[in-house]
Amino acid sequence: MISEEEIIKYHSIIKTQYNMLKKVNVDPHREEDAHEYLNMLNEKRGQLNALDYVIGLQKVKCIPVITFTIYGASDDLVEIDGDLNEEIGAYDTDLKFYMSDGTSGSIKYTDDGVWRVKILVYGIANVNITSPTEKEVEEDTNYTDKAVFSGPIEWVVFSDGTLLKV
Repeated sequence: MISEEEIIKYHSIIKTQYNMLKKVNVDPHREEDAHEYLNMLNEKRGQLNALDYVIGLQKVKCIPVITFTIYGASDDLVEIDGDLNEEIGAYDTDLKFYMSDGTSGSIKYTDDGVWRVKILVYGIANVNITSPTEKEVEEDTNYTDKAVFSGPIEWVVFSDGTLLKV
């Protein structure tokens, strides 16, 4: 049997796909493309309707939308600030992270003296990564990518065993 959490997670994924699909620009003069687009849109709408019905039969667990930032500090620390807060030692390691929404990634202090954040798998949360300019790195005023995550995230676990929960 599928758990309530799995149904709600699947609903969030389908809703995100549906909303992204609605934003696609389709050339109405290309009948084949327009027809395929409408079929995909109707399929997602049907999935959402079915899931809404199933969820309506169960007690819905609300997953809060949270926002937090992951970035590097010094040459040996990873900082998490926002709705989640933590400082993790990360000397000479590629620290990986996994989130309840399906997002996974890593943060590493490179040989160039810059912290780099990479997203390996995108989940349903919004992710925005900003990188320091070359001038900021040269002047030693900013030497870290900053990854801002915002979405229905219940937990984040890091490869060193650190677990952060809402």
